[in-house]
Amino acid sequence: MSKLIRFVALFFTVFAAFATNFPTTESVKEDIDQQRQRIDAARKEKMTEFTAQDAACLSRFAVTDCQNKVGVRRREMLTDLRRQEARLNELDRRQKGESQVLRSQHNAFDKAQRQSQSQVTSDGNSPQKGQRGLDEKVRNHKIPINARNSPINRTASGMDAASIERNRQLHAEKQRAAEHRRLDREKRVLNRGGGSTPLPETP
Repeated sequence: MSKLIRFVALFFTVFAAFATNFPTTESVKEDIDQQRQRIDAARKEKMTEFTAQDAACLSRFAVTDCQNKVGVRRREMLTDLRRQEARLNELDRRQKGESQVLRSQHNAFDKAQRQSQSQVTSDGNSPQKGQRGLDEKVRNHKIPINARNSPINRTASGMDAASIERNRQLHAEKQRAAEHRRLDREKRVLNRGGGSTPLPETP
C-alpha cells in the first residue's frame, strides 16, 4: 500500500515538473497561429509585389525574359513560405501529441489516485468483519444437515461422491469390454485372411 502511495506521489511530482518546464498548450497554439498569420500576410504582400512587377515587365522590350525572372523569384518565395508552413504543421502535430500524452498521464494519475483511495477504504473492512457477517448469515439460515443427502456432499450434477465413483467404475468396465471386443474382432479378421481382396494399385 505504501509503495502505491509513494508511486502516486512520485508520478505527481514528475508530472508537475514536466508541466512547468514546457509551455502551455494555449501559448504554443497562439504562437503557431501568429506565425501562420505572418506567413499569410507575407504571401499576400509578395504576391502583390510580383503582380506589380509582372505589369511593369509589359512595358519593357524583353517582356518574356522579365516575366520569367519574376516567375523564378515568385516560385522561390512560395517554396520558402511552404517550407515555413510545413515546419509549423510539424510543430503543431508534435504539440498536439505532447498534449495528448499529458492528458493521458493526467488521466492515469487520477485513476491511480482513485484506486489508492478505494483500496484504503476497502482495507478499512477487515477480514474479521467479513467473517462475522458470514457467521451471522449461517446462524440466520439454519438448515437440518443430513450427511447422506446434504447439498454439501453433492456436486453440480446433483449426485453425491459415492454415485460418481460408482459411475466411474461402470464406465471403466464398459471401456475395457469394448477394447476386448475390438481386439477379438481384429484377430478374427486376421485369421480369415485379411478380409476382402485389396484394390489394384494405380499405375
